[in-house]
Amino acid sequence: MWGNTDPSARPRALASTTHHAQLRVAHNRRRIWAWTPISGCSAKRRTNFERTMKMARLSAFAEINLNKQGFEKLDKDTKARIAWPLRFTPAVGTTLIVIGLILQSPIWLGSLALVALSGALLPDAMIIDLIYNFGVRHLVHAPALPSTPRPRQFSYLLSSVLLSGSAVSFHYGLPVIGLVLGALVVAGGTILATTLWCLGSWCYRMIFRHAARPTGTHADCSPADETGLRSSSLTTTHRTGDKNTS
Repeated sequence: MWGNTDPSARPRALASTTHHAQLRVAHNRRRIWAWTPISGCSAKRRTNFERTMKMARLSAFAEINLNKQGFEKLDKDTKARIAWPLRFTPAVGTTLIVIGLILQSPIWLGSLALVALSGALLPDAMIIDLIYNFGVRHLVHAPALPSTPRPRQFSYLLSSVLLSGSAVSFHYGLPVIGLVLGALVVAGGTILATTLWCLGSWCYRMIFRHAARPTGTHADCSPADETGLRSSSLTTTHRTGDKNTS
């Protein structure tokens, strides 16, 4: 058979066969590599790396702001994991308020005042927080939002009052006052969503200085572990002059 073919075609045929064989070997190697399971040690190293990166993302400024909002009892790792989720509610709320101000709608702004009031009265049932906890976080595989502490609740109360005033102003034909009151909430929400600095929490600590101090009897609850269980310890703190006893 080789005698009837062109002699120059014989090297080309051998080269083509060798090339296809090399491609098959490389493809099989890629398949083996793709389906090789990750060892437990590698997974552990990846988890530790991700945890370290999460902690590194939490700047000192952001941690101070979270403490001012009432999250000082959480450890740094937990604060790092909830730092971005805590921006969700002010970001969504600010966007909705801007729409209401553009429309100059008393009904729209009044409804948002009720949403903010839900955060002031119900620390575990703020409407936008519930939307995140039961919907959005499952789509992005993010941690759940914790219960709203007192300083952040006070911030929601201030927002509710200002939004109510804005809605009433638009209703009675006072758009300038309505825009000013609404713009105050927009400014506070924008700062909170971008820097985690909360104007309402700052006002709370300025007004209720004694209430903001960690005195009295309180429960220190650690975040949920991998099994979903929580541990808590009851700590009693007595402030006598400069001495604290636990």
